[in-house]
Amino acid sequence: MSVVDLFKRFSSDVRLVFYVDESGLKSFCNCVVVAGVLAVVSGSYMYWGEGVVRRIREALGVSGELKWRVVKRRGGRGLVEELLGGLEVRHFAVHYTSQVEFEKALWRFLVEVPADLYVLDVGLADASKFPRAVNKPSHKTPGIQIADLAAGFYAEKARC
Repeated sequence: MSVVDLFKRFSSDVRLVFYVDESGLKSFCNCVVVAGVLAVVSGSYMYWGEGVVRRIREALGVSGELKWRVVKRRGGRGLVEELLGGLEVRHFAVHYTSQVEFEKALWRFLVEVPADLYVLDVGLADASKFPRAVNKPSHKTPGIQIADLAAGFYAEKARC
């Protein structure tokens, strides 16, 4: 049963939140992979994934924010792959030509995800351009840190 199906079944006090981050340089002709993690959240969306992030940090001896390059360097690729296998993750790759074109691609990506709230990493795009979207810093938002792991993982696989 998908996360969306579960949400529809038990939607009284929870909402669907889509945490989104990117991997790659947003400069002309670079490949950028955007990944999002769809979560059923009760309570504050700011804390979803906190326990998972803490356990990965402890397992790998990482202090501070989880970033793909740090986790990979510490041998955590398998941990990330296992984590992503249990989540509803979506991603796309695009060759960056301009912020306007990037935001069009991001819009097409977001409208395909039936979320109540889209939590975009600061610097990804201006959330005010997208309905039901907010910008939050990844160092304060565990869900975005998990999306960062997904984006880095899929960027490595994409090799575009």
